[in-house]
Order: sequence, then structure tokens, then C-alpha cells
Amino acid sequence: MAIIDGLEIVPDDSVLCIEETNGNIKSIYALYIASERARGGKTVNYLTLQSCDTILNTMASLNMDPSDLLHIIELPPDRARQDILARIREPDCHLLIIDPFSVIFAEDSFLDLSIMLAGLVSASRKGTTFLLLVDTGIMNKRQENLVRAMADGVIQFVVVPEGDKLKYYISTPKMRGAFPQDKMLPFTINNEGLLIDTRERHG
Repeated sequence: MAIIDGLEIVPDDSVLCIEETNGNIKSIYALYIASERARGGKTVNYLTLQSCDTILNTMASLNMDPSDLLHIIELPPDRARQDILARIREPDCHLLIIDPFSVIFAEDSFLDLSIMLAGLVSASRKGTTFLLLVDTGIMNKRQENLVRAMADGVIQFVVVPEGDKLKYYISTPKMRGAFPQDKMLPFTINNEGLLIDTRERHG
């Protein structure tokens, strides 16, 4: 389990859907998980349409040290889907992150997506955890619901206007091996990390 400020929400050998509406918090969260796993001696592959320099700059701004076990792999947009499918068949790592999953697989049919997700779940049971980073609204509703249904867990980052400010919350409506939370936890991100306030509840 990965623990961020006392909140245990990343079970091993699972497929997790990390959701957000048009933001980069999910990527930052995934990098914290990746960095923690790499520091613990686990091999991590971060598959992304972003440049390696962009990812490394984000890590530096958040005081995350790069590790030889954390491999940032730039995906060529015209071959991203094919490259990912090949890596899913032989993941060869403890943690594999797909960023952004929703963009890369947006054009898949419902059947193709369900077959691919079933393959992910099967691969996860052999020792690899998969984080699927999803921007809501990119896939159609039926596809999004399929990803949520077949994933072992769903982690949602939510932005709520409160007065003249924006408040940030994390919600885990579904997680294998845990009871679903009925409240959202407020959090902040700064160069000290992703800080989740477990004392407060929202909703």
C-alpha cells in the first residue's frame, strides 16, 4: 500500500482509475506514487505523451528525486496505443502508469476497450499495478463507466468553488479490499508534497 499523509489508497497488483476534469493533479499524484515505489526498490514505467523533460521538471518543482528505477517513457502519439498494448502483454515492472489513458484510448470501441481492460486486470494479478490517468469528458460516458466498472479502484480529484476560492478534494468511491468512502477528503499540493487532511470531511 502507498501511504500519503496516512491515507492508504493504492493496493498492490491492481488496476486503478485516477480521474480528474481537465487538470494535472492526477499526474502529480501518480508521480508521488511512482517516486515512492521506486524509492522502495520497485521498477516503475511511466508511459506518457508528455516530454521526459516536462515530467522531470514537475518532479524537481515538488522536490521529488528521480530514481534509476523510475523510467519515463515518451510515447509517440501516432503509435501510443500500439506501444501500450505491447507493454501490457509483458509489463516487466511493478508499477505501470498510463498518462493520459483517456486520450490514447478515446477512439476504441466498447468491445476493444473491455478486452484491453480485461487484459490489464489479468496482468495485474501477476504482480503489476496499473494506474490509468483519466480526464473525464474525453471518452464517452459508456466508455468511462466501463473503465470504472472494470478497475479495482477509482480515485477522483474534485475541484469545488467555495466563496472566492477553489477547494481541492480526493474521493475514493471504489477500492478493492476497502469499504467505499462516503466523504471527500480535502488536500493541498505544494513543494512538501500532496497533503491530505484526514481530520476534515466534505459532503
